[in-house]
Amino acid sequence: MIDKVPTHIRQRATAESRRYARIVLYSHLFTVIACFVAGAFLCPSSTAAQALEETFEQRPVNLPTLRPGDACPITIGHRGTVPIQRHIFGGALWFGGGPVYFALAWKASPGDDATFALEPVPREGNAHRAKTPWVAAPSYSGPVLIRGLALDASGRALHFDATGAGARSSLELAAPRAPAPSLWSFWPSSMWVPGPGCYGVQIDTLVATDVVVFEAQ
Repeated sequence: MIDKVPTHIRQRATAESRRYARIVLYSHLFTVIACFVAGAFLCPSSTAAQALEETFEQRPVNLPTLRPGDACPITIGHRGTVPIQRHIFGGALWFGGGPVYFALAWKASPGDDATFALEPVPREGNAHRAKTPWVAAPSYSGPVLIRGLALDASGRALHFDATGAGARSSLELAAPRAPAPSLWSFWPSSMWVPGPGCYGVQIDTLVATDVVVFEAQ
């Protein structure tokens, strides 16, 4: 039957088929490109995410410095920011601007300022090992980098540990770490404080850089 179709009709049909195929191909190609562009803005690729984390790890420690005679610019904590959940301990007073916060478990002084006495804190080597629980809001997912120094000219470093591996100059956490997605992440940890003084803690996340200043007395 096909042989009986005039040649000019078969040629026209073939041309129409090729034109239609090109239209479909270009339409699919446009859709793929549009999806790729949208994905780049709405959902970063693994390469973009890796680059973001590398930049995050290179953030410098940028803490205030104190001259002789300057008062310690102590941070005031907040109550009610971190909800009461069974897997979290550390009390009602937490420090930080979010999405990550920490508590000073040895704080016994009244008020909501970030101060605590070193005398009752156990001493290990040349520093006092203070319990410092950390939490992160359920909305945050990603790495957390914590570093700290004395704000005076000595620049004495704070050291941290949340795994039992020993004191290190930085504390690296990864959220989420919670019993359920709707709950807050929680990490018990230790912070080694060299002695009395004014200290700054820099908390880096993928969404913010936060600084908390406390005084060890």
